[in-house]
Amino acid sequence: MLKPISPQQFQEVFSWVQTARDRLFWLGPNVHADSPINDVWTRLKCDERPSLGFWHDNKLVGFAQCYEKHEGARHIACLIVNPQERGKGLGRLFVQALLDYAWQHSDVEHVTLNVLPENNRALNLYRSLGFVEQTNSDPKMVPMRLMR
Repeated sequence: MLKPISPQQFQEVFSWVQTARDRLFWLGPNVHADSPINDVWTRLKCDERPSLGFWHDNKLVGFAQCYEKHEGARHIACLIVNPQERGKGLGRLFVQALLDYAWQHSDVEHVTLNVLPENNRALNLYRSLGFVEQTNSDPKMVPMRLMR
């Protein structure tokens, strides 16, 4: 189940990230690895963009944003699943819930996201759901798109 996340719940999500690599995979290369939680909340524009928690068995297990990047598109960003809950298929359920959320908007023609090229687990998941890699001038990210 997806629900908007509060700053207090975001503190729990923030606690899942223990290493610089985890932070890089979650937030990408444009957020400093040592940024405090309030700076991350602000940098992600969590008060402006739909910032969603994913609950499974009444437990917060994921966080992501799904917002209008431009007309006709929604963008999934900052997706993370609690490391203790990984390997259970929850990432797939989470992305499917985010897609359902995006497709609720009748104007949405496609959904986009970006992945670090070394994040093989995420790349494989997104490919298995039908996302296709797009051409890119930034070697730090792999942009992907799923058409309706």
